[in-house]
Amino acid sequence: MTLAWQNDPNPVVILMYALDGINPSTGHQFRLFQCINFTYIPRTIRRQFAQDWKRVFERSNGNVQFTWELVKRRYPYLKNAVRRYFFKPNYYINKLYEVPYDDMEQVIVSTWSKDFSKKVKVSLLGKFRRAMRGRRAIKRGRRPPRRG
Repeated sequence: MTLAWQNDPNPVVILMYALDGINPSTGHQFRLFQCINFTYIPRTIRRQFAQDWKRVFERSNGNVQFTWELVKRRYPYLKNAVRRYFFKPNYYINKLYEVPYDDMEQVIVSTWSKDFSKKVKVSLLGKFRRAMRGRRAIKRGRRPPRRG
């Protein structure tokens, strides 16, 4: 059985999109939620983001729509906190529930014990280093190192 999660079996997220269908250009089938996962936001800015988001939520009477464009423009540091979760087959996501506004802060604080933001940074740094080694090898006329 394939696991539907990599690091966080019980994510606390803000839903951005639900994608269900076939891309007409590529033919790929999408069955996923694209979300902002709080545990991938560094603890040092998680509370600040949550407070800002709560203010926006209050000003708009709960009509906040997170889009990739909004994240890039207003919250660029969230780029690494955006995660995709497959919702089909049905057993991939269970116990899904919406957090009431009054419980929002308590739920966000409950994520404090988990911080996967460093893991993402280390992974990106490794990919960058491998790419740079490959670039140097190509400049020297050699084959780039194999992934492994």
